[in-house]
Amino acid sequence: MIIRRNHLQSAPRPSTLVLLLALLPVCCAAPQPPPKPPEPAPEAQAPPPRQARPILRAAWSFQSTPDACVAVAKAGAASLQISVRREGPIRLTMSLPGDTPASPAARFSGPAGRWLITGIHAGPHAAVFTLDRNETSLSRILVLLSGGTLTLEPAGGDLPILSLPESGADGQQWFGCVRGIVTWT
Repeated sequence: MIIRRNHLQSAPRPSTLVLLLALLPVCCAAPQPPPKPPEPAPEAQAPPPRQARPILRAAWSFQSTPDACVAVAKAGAASLQISVRREGPIRLTMSLPGDTPASPAARFSGPAGRWLITGIHAGPHAAVFTLDRNETSLSRILVLLSGGTLTLEPAGGDLPILSLPESGADGQQWFGCVRGIVTWT
């Protein structure tokens, strides 16, 4: 005997219909766009770039007497005065258009050498540096006369850099005066 199964299926149950209707929006809904990535935090603002210090080109002038040798490198309102007298230390006085620091240091750099000395605040626009009467000080003066740049530090505000030219024959003659005063006293 052959038993046949009924190929007719029964009607779906109501709970199955509810389940299929509930799944229909999930499987057939339009895909959701991916979430937007969070915006990066704003970058910290860098401070504005510091302006370069102005460079003032100086010109030398020299005075020599039996008792004093004075050289001045002047550029507008800025100047360097080197005073060598029979009495007392050698004095370098820097005058600048900006406010000088309370504890100034003079930094020189040129083709003949470089040096750094500390000085004293001598007013709102001036600093004074004293040198002993010895060969080291004479060497520093000679290096200045060879040309280079002289800066006052710490650099505050807009203090300029003094650019010193080579002093030439006039500077060599003046240095002879300096050597005579320093070595004979």
